[in-house]
Amino acid sequence: MDIRTITTEERIKEGLLNLLEKKKLEKCSVSDIVEYAEVSKRTFYTYYKDKHDLLNAIETQLIEGLKRSLAQDREPLAQLGHIPDAEEINQLADVAFNNTIAFCNQNKGAFSKLLSSNGDMYFYQKIIKVGTHEFNQRFPYLFQEKEGVLNDSLTLKFIRNVYVHGIIDILVLWSGNDGLIGTQDVKRLLGLTQTKSPLELVNLYKLELKLYHNEHQLL
Repeated sequence: MDIRTITTEERIKEGLLNLLEKKKLEKCSVSDIVEYAEVSKRTFYTYYKDKHDLLNAIETQLIEGLKRSLAQDREPLAQLGHIPDAEEINQLADVAFNNTIAFCNQNKGAFSKLLSSNGDMYFYQKIIKVGTHEFNQRFPYLFQEKEGVLNDSLTLKFIRNVYVHGIIDILVLWSGNDGLIGTQDVKRLLGLTQTKSPLELVNLYKLELKLYHNEHQLL
């Protein structure tokens, strides 16, 4: 593929993403996008039918990359051969999300803009769908059972919902807090959200809050 084609397409994509910092998606026009991308309308229509076609191209690229990263990060679980306990899950969080975190970090700007109040309200659900698929793929490694044995179980549905939303929401929150949360913090939170109950997490936060106040009193 001609590198000039890649560059032009990326400029158009960046044009829309940068525009989302100023305008809501529904109010963005092709005229606005080409102005931000610094290309002509003729060039825009060479690659995309309309802004929805462009949006779909951006989101598809991100979703496919997220799928690949999660699949790569599944390998440590596949090699375990037994159901991991809480300690192992915490340890695995340090390696089992490396590719996913790297991908999200690389595309942090795009994720944060699309997930912002100006972005695409349906994009979050697309990410949740990816997370749900990944949970189903990891199910045999987490429970040593084939997926679907108790697929209608309310307990399993709750576990799936908590697991998927817990992980995805951490990544989403991270994407919207540029520079405030480091990758090691994200890994720690990913481990905790899989091994701690909400009450335990509340108590952990209270402890962190207490340590914070104690440190600042000493200053």
